[in-house]
Amino acid sequence: MKVYLDTTVLIAYLFGELSDTDAERQAFASDMFEMINIAADIEAFVSLYSLQELAIFAYDNYASDDAPTVLRLAVLMLFQNEVTLLPLLDRIETLRYRRLVSIPDRSDQPHVALAMKYQCDCILAYDEHFARASLVNTMTPDAFVEMLKSP
Repeated sequence: MKVYLDTTVLIAYLFGELSDTDAERQAFASDMFEMINIAADIEAFVSLYSLQELAIFAYDNYASDDAPTVLRLAVLMLFQNEVTLLPLLDRIETLRYRRLVSIPDRSDQPHVALAMKYQCDCILAYDEHFARASLVNTMTPDAFVEMLKSP
């Protein structure tokens, strides 16, 4: 099974302590990574788009002197997990997938496009608008963990 990890999931995992909502989600995201790390049949993808969004998040939520260190430690923590880093789409791919992907938030279109390009079975996200991307299934980490636990 191939899964694409949206930035909302990464933020919950890496920075869950910053909000009550993400604090609740952090346990599920941690369980999700634990299952990904031990399962030989699950391939998890993150993208350079997500890393850029993590950088923005760190610089928006931490003091300017602390943000570079916080971001570096977060990226180190992320890549201690079994994840594959995907590159940016090239110009032609961006144009091709833009026609196929229609979701309200244009900044999330590249995430859907990469999930499609790498034939992911689903996008794991906390953003509800990903459900409108009918060409790729979406699921929360909570639902993903429950699916893997059920026989």
